[in-house]
Amino acid sequence: MANKINILFTIPNFKTAGSQFVLLGLYNALDRELFQPYVLVEKFPEVFPKDIKENERLHLTEDIGSRSYIAKLSQLLKSKKIDILHSWDYKSNSIEALACRKAGVSYVYTKKNNAWSKRWFIKSILASHVAYNNPEMRARFFDNIWLRKKVTFIPHGLNPSVFKPQERRAEKNKITIGCIGVLGPNKNQLFLLKALSQLPSNFQVFLYGKEDDVYRTELDAYVSKNKLSERVFFKGYIANHQIPDAMATFDAAVLPSLQEGLPLSIMEAMACGVPILSSDSGGGARYLLEGVNKECIFKLDDPSQLVQQLTNIATNTGLQEQLKTFGLKRVRADFSIEKEVGSYTRLYQKLIS
Repeated sequence: MANKINILFTIPNFKTAGSQFVLLGLYNALDRELFQPYVLVEKFPEVFPKDIKENERLHLTEDIGSRSYIAKLSQLLKSKKIDILHSWDYKSNSIEALACRKAGVSYVYTKKNNAWSKRWFIKSILASHVAYNNPEMRARFFDNIWLRKKVTFIPHGLNPSVFKPQERRAEKNKITIGCIGVLGPNKNQLFLLKALSQLPSNFQVFLYGKEDDVYRTELDAYVSKNKLSERVFFKGYIANHQIPDAMATFDAAVLPSLQEGLPLSIMEAMACGVPILSSDSGGGARYLLEGVNKECIFKLDDPSQLVQQLTNIATNTGLQEQLKTFGLKRVRADFSIEKEVGSYTRLYQKLIS
């Protein structure tokens, strides 16, 4: 097809950025008859995923300074004849938007977190369009005359060939609670350990994710003080494609975060047929778990509610099946990668037209 839409995805890096798997799923699923994608990183260009073609990998660091970066990015956009820049950057600065203005390129960013400030507002004003992934964000951030007509709700989607139920691998006489996410203060794994200390000794916790060294020290101190060393297991980093296999060992998954946008880990657990419990961390969990909120959402002021919910799941096979059935139906109906890609395809075509 002639006149493909040239689209540049930007992301800080593929080493630590939380949106890397969402971007990669979108990149892989785009219709190459309609689009020519490129991906630009700010740091760690040596760790591009192998899925991204060599000739579609770009690197430009912000270390050169804001003005120089705007000029360099603008030149790059012109040389590659980019039609749309879609940013998956978590920062609130507007340098990408300004570079796009300079180059005459449409600028889109996806709002993923609950942070907001004057800088976010200016970035949104400069954007051609904003996609947001938590339905509460519209009223919270974008309900004003300057923004409400240039935003679209597009939730993330999962690849059903990757995220699907696996054969259950239960550990005899144990209740395994899983938690997947960066070990750090916002993910709040310490709250889960406080709940574990109130549960019977047959409950155990598996923690997966890259570790913040200072926070890991805090977790280790709590484990040692409360004699939990035989019930808490630090499993380290886990690749995206390994998550379903790990979840096959979980009786329940828990997300105790302080703040989230639309948590992928909740969707992943539901797609894998695992009961999921979550803190009310910004509205996304409530949206994903509509219909089973009472059983699945807990407050962070006291671990006793989470303790009771975990006890209910461990002792009530009817509740287990209810949550599994709900999760699978919800993800398959509303959060497929096909649905997400379709929404972005329509948005890109609208911007070009």
